[in-house]
Amino acid sequence: MSRIEESKIQEVREKADIIDVIAHYLPLQNKGRNKVCQCPFHDDHDPSLTISQDKQIFKCFVCGAGGNVFSFVQKYEQISFVEAVYKVAELSNIEMEQPLLVVDKVQKKEYAHLYQAIQQMIDFTHYELKTNHSFEALEYLKNRGLTNRLIEKFEIGFDASKDSVYQFLKVKKIKEDDLLEAGIIRQTVYGFQDVFQERITIPIHDSWGNPVGFTARTLEANNPAKYINTSSTQIYTKGNIIFNYHRVKQGIKQYKSVYVVEGAMDVLAFEQANFQNCVATLGTSCTKEQIQLLKALHTPIILCYDGDNAGKHAVYKFGKLVKQQFPFTIVKATTQLDPDELLQQHGIEAFSQAMNFTQSWISFLFDYLQEKYHLDNYADKKEYAKELNAEILSISDRFEQNSYFQKLYEVTGFDMRQPLLSHKSKKNASQRFLLPSYPVLSGLEKAEYEIIGQMLCGVEAVNYFSEHLGFLPNEISNQLAMYIIDYFRSHSIMIIAELYDCIQEENVQNLLLNIAQAELAPNQVNVSILADAIIKIQSCLIDQQLKNLTQEITDSVDLLLKAKLVDERNKLIRKRQDLLKSNKKI
Repeated sequence: MSRIEESKIQEVREKADIIDVIAHYLPLQNKGRNKVCQCPFHDDHDPSLTISQDKQIFKCFVCGAGGNVFSFVQKYEQISFVEAVYKVAELSNIEMEQPLLVVDKVQKKEYAHLYQAIQQMIDFTHYELKTNHSFEALEYLKNRGLTNRLIEKFEIGFDASKDSVYQFLKVKKIKEDDLLEAGIIRQTVYGFQDVFQERITIPIHDSWGNPVGFTARTLEANNPAKYINTSSTQIYTKGNIIFNYHRVKQGIKQYKSVYVVEGAMDVLAFEQANFQNCVATLGTSCTKEQIQLLKALHTPIILCYDGDNAGKHAVYKFGKLVKQQFPFTIVKATTQLDPDELLQQHGIEAFSQAMNFTQSWISFLFDYLQEKYHLDNYADKKEYAKELNAEILSISDRFEQNSYFQKLYEVTGFDMRQPLLSHKSKKNASQRFLLPSYPVLSGLEKAEYEIIGQMLCGVEAVNYFSEHLGFLPNEISNQLAMYIIDYFRSHSIMIIAELYDCIQEENVQNLLLNIAQAELAPNQVNVSILADAIIKIQSCLIDQQLKNLTQEITDSVDLLLKAKLVDERNKLIRKRQDLLKSNKKI
C-alpha cells in the first residue's frame, strides 16, 4: 500500500471541499449555512446527516456517524485511509505525485493456509481440464461457446475422479484438516473424497481476489444437482460473496453500469457477448452484505435475474431492499430463459439486444404486482393501488410521478394523486425533519462543552483554560481538551477536520463532532463565557467536595476529626462564595 507524506494529506484536506465530495455520492439539501442529506450509514428516511462547509466535517445525529472528508469516503467506500485520501484527491482534481499502489489481495494471516489450499486445487483442476481424460468436460465448455481466453481468465477446471484432487494436494503436503476446513474434500466410509468429483469447477473469489471456494457443474444430464457450491467455511459465506466482483471492481471506471445475474454461467454468457461488467449473487436471494458490495461500486446497477417466477420474485425482493440506496434498472424479461440459455438458444446479437431492453422499478411493479393481486377483485385492486402509490410517492421527479399516477388510474380507476401542500405546510414539514435532536446536558456537561467550544476557537482560550483550570472532570471531555492543547502547540489556527484525524479514540472524535456541529457553537473566543464555564465547573467540584465532607462529618464519631472536617468544610464554603462574587452569573 502506498504511503503518503503528511504534508500531502494536509494539502488534499485543505483543497478538497467536503460538500463537493459528499455531493458526488448523495443528493444534498440546504439548511442554513450547512447542508443535509439522508445518512447512508443507517436506514434513514429523513435527512439526518449534517455537513458543515465552514468546519469541513459531517455528523449524523441519529446513528452518530461523523468525521471529516477522509473518514466519510473511507466509511462509505469501505476502503483504507490511504485509498480514501487518493479518492478525495481524484474527486477534487488534486494531482498526486505517486500512483496509488494497492495490494491486489488483502489476506487475513490466519486463513492463509486455506487460501493456499484452494489455489492449489484451482491450479490442478485447471491443468486437468486440458488433459485427455477431461476431453468430455472441455468439449462441453467449447460447445457452450467458452473460448480458451475465457477458460484461462476464469481458471475453469475439472475434477476428474473421486479423489484426484485429494491425492494431488496430499502429495503437495497440504494437511487433511486444511482440506476439510476449506471445503475441498469430505470424509466418507470409503475414506476422503473430493467434494466436486466429476464436475467442472469455477473458482469463487472474495472482493479482494482471494480464492475462497467453487461453484461446480455436473456433466450428467439427469443429475438433479446441476450446480453445487462450496459449503460455508471460515473464508466462504455464500451471502457475503459476489462472483466476479474482484475483476469488475478493478475496471469499474470504464463501465457505465454493472449487470447483476444469478449464476456463474450467466456471467460467462455475458463475457461471451463481450460484456465484462457482470457479477453474480450465486442465487436469487441478494443479501444485505451483497447489497453493500454493490453499493460500493458507485455505478448504476442493471438487474438481470432469470425470467421465471422465482427470478421475478427475486427482483421484487431486491428492489424492496435497494430502492432507497442506489439507482438500478431491470432487464425486461420477455421469456423464461436465464441469460446463459438465452445466449445458447438465440445467439450473441439477440442476447445483446435483450440486455439493452430495460425498465424502471415502478414499471416492473405494474406488471409483477398484477400476478400478486387479482385486479378483478376490488379488495385486491385496492391493495395493488396502495402498494404502487407508496412506491410512486418515493420518486422525487414530479414528471415521472404524474406519469405513473396516470398509468395507475388507467389500470385501476383509482386517482391516487396527492393535493399540493400549502407553502406554510411545506415549511413546517421541512422544519420537522431537518431539526436534529441533541441530548439533554447537565450543568456540568454544558460547562465542559462550552469550554471545549471556546478552546476550538483559538489559542487564547486554550491558554486561559490551562492557567485557570487545566483539566475537565469528565474523562472523554478531558481527553479532547488535551488533544486541543497539543494541536495548538504546532498550529496557530484550528482546523477541525485536521484535529479529527489526530484523535485516536472514537468516543473523543464523536464528542468533537457533537460540539463543533452544535447550533450554538462559537465562532470566536469569548473570555467572559469561558470564565463563566470554568467557574461553573469549579463550583460544581466544590459542591461535590462539600457533599462528601458533610457525609464524613455525619458518619464520624471522633470529635477531633469531626471538628477538623467542619473546618475544611467552612473553608470550602468561603471559597465557593468567593467564586460566586467573582462572577454573578453563576
